[in-house]
Amino acid sequence: MTGALRLRWAAAVAALALCACSARDDRPSVLVVTIDTLRADAVGAWGVETGTTPALDDLAARGTRFADATTVTPLTLPAHASILTGLRPARHGLTVNGVARPALPVDTLAERLSDAGWSTGAFVSAAVLDGIHGLDAGFDVYDDALHVPGGPPRPRERRGDRTVDAALEWLDDAARRDRDAPWFAWVHLFDPHAPYDAPDGLPGEDRRAYLDEVRWADRQLGRLLAGLPDGPVIVVVTSDHGESLGEHGESTHGVLVFQGAMHVPLVVARAGAAGEEPEAFPRAGVVREDVVSVLDVTPTVLELVGLPPGDDLDGRSLARPSPDRTLPLECRSPAFYYGFSPLAGVRRGALKLVGAPEAEPAGWRLHHLATDPAEREGAPAADHPLRPFVPSPDPVDEADVVTDLDTLRALGYVGAATPTDDGAPRRDPREAMDLVDAIDRANSLLVAGRAAEAWSRLQALAGYDDVSELRFFRGRTLRALGRPAEAAAELGTAHVLQPGSAPILVEWGRALLEVAGGSTPPDPRAVAEAAGVFDLALERVPGDPEATAMRALAELLGGTLDAALARLDAALATRPSAVNLLLVKRRVLEALGRDADRARVDAELERLAPGLLGGG
Repeated sequence: MTGALRLRWAAAVAALALCACSARDDRPSVLVVTIDTLRADAVGAWGVETGTTPALDDLAARGTRFADATTVTPLTLPAHASILTGLRPARHGLTVNGVARPALPVDTLAERLSDAGWSTGAFVSAAVLDGIHGLDAGFDVYDDALHVPGGPPRPRERRGDRTVDAALEWLDDAARRDRDAPWFAWVHLFDPHAPYDAPDGLPGEDRRAYLDEVRWADRQLGRLLAGLPDGPVIVVVTSDHGESLGEHGESTHGVLVFQGAMHVPLVVARAGAAGEEPEAFPRAGVVREDVVSVLDVTPTVLELVGLPPGDDLDGRSLARPSPDRTLPLECRSPAFYYGFSPLAGVRRGALKLVGAPEAEPAGWRLHHLATDPAEREGAPAADHPLRPFVPSPDPVDEADVVTDLDTLRALGYVGAATPTDDGAPRRDPREAMDLVDAIDRANSLLVAGRAAEAWSRLQALAGYDDVSELRFFRGRTLRALGRPAEAAAELGTAHVLQPGSAPILVEWGRALLEVAGGSTPPDPRAVAEAAGVFDLALERVPGDPEATAMRALAELLGGTLDAALARLDAALATRPSAVNLLLVKRRVLEALGRDADRARVDAELERLAPGLLGGG
């Protein structure tokens, strides 16, 4: 709903509210909880594990559990956008993590409910769901504040207990403001996402450590459900995707579309709804076996609260079974991050068809999940009758899509950018998981400060020298090993392979600055080359704080201090809490001899990131 239509709808709602005068609003409130990276078989109610999720199991017993729910893509941002719109990623435009659109092509669930009189609040736990990506539309409150005193200056996540604390505070305020008005809250818990290090569990990289994170997240879900205000509430709990845990060569998720990453829990229940018709959906203790999708969350909620579900959605209301549906599956991250073919497919009942449409051959394979749930025996099926139902692999229009480099860096996807489309066949990502896994593990080792081990893993790979992501991570690792000239050579090659990648440009420029700083005075040619590289990055993503900070640092090394300060002040006017910008500004002020101004920057850094300066 947009423009004049939205105004007419809002006017109608307002008129109804006036007619109701002081009458109680009996429309139900809505709680949607997404537990990130929660595979269905980690939930007790799904019968594989026991004791992992007592809160979710209890909710499932009080509502309808969908035993065979699938996500549409194994990535956090696009999957959540699909949950909140009912559209698959290629249609809403947020196809991978770390991109943003000024506006989504349809109203979100929050916009629909807000227009109809619900108060709305969102409480998210990861940088990838920062409001800049477009999911904040329609929310009165969008709490994406992840930083805590003493924590990292640019945190990638916050613990579930802190997110639930914020949500409960908002719910309490909403109840006190107007006890009879309905509300909509979306609460996102990120804890099961790697790295696995639950507050009351043991850290590690295995299923045991993962399940400790699941237990912690479920405990927070229990706190949230216990703290709901009085009144009828529709409760939906699901996940954006699962976790492969080493199956099919994938340590975590985000590349493959096998069931470990695609099969998610889905429960719809009522809370505080005494007097509901016993046969009304959702019914207590019902287990539905029909194949459904996270795309169905928005149309289901809209029907349950009495609003029209909207036209032309990919999802359907779950109030009634829809047998023989064909559900879309897609994963574009192999193309975005590695230059491989995307994966695309469909589910219909127990059949699952998946291929790599830009590879040669495309490798279409049909999996019979009833007889082969582990998907080990997929049969070649290029001409299967399901093939025409597979979503088009054509990329979305990227004219209004912005890449958020900070989020990509926080997630480890730091070399990402859409590769140049030269029409040549691309690799099938299912045949290159040795590369994906090596890069994933190398990134974890780099974050842990173990660069030598990361270099060993990357050096052991053969046959992928034409993949820019490998060159990029080699460059990062060489920088960490103190070998900037070799790093610059690797990163320059990565740029040639993927010239549109701003993160590659930023890392290349950093290596060139380190080369320049290796001589006294700094080598002016290397400084000038680095400055040119950062300018290219800023053309790709205007205003990126890291590229801006590094460009100002090049000006500092080149002796143009006033230009550096002007650049930093302009950037800080819109991002006053950007620690990387403040750190470079501190160096510029020190070089200018402006000690009083530097002291003010020091105080701000101490407020934002206590202990970062180490008393210096």
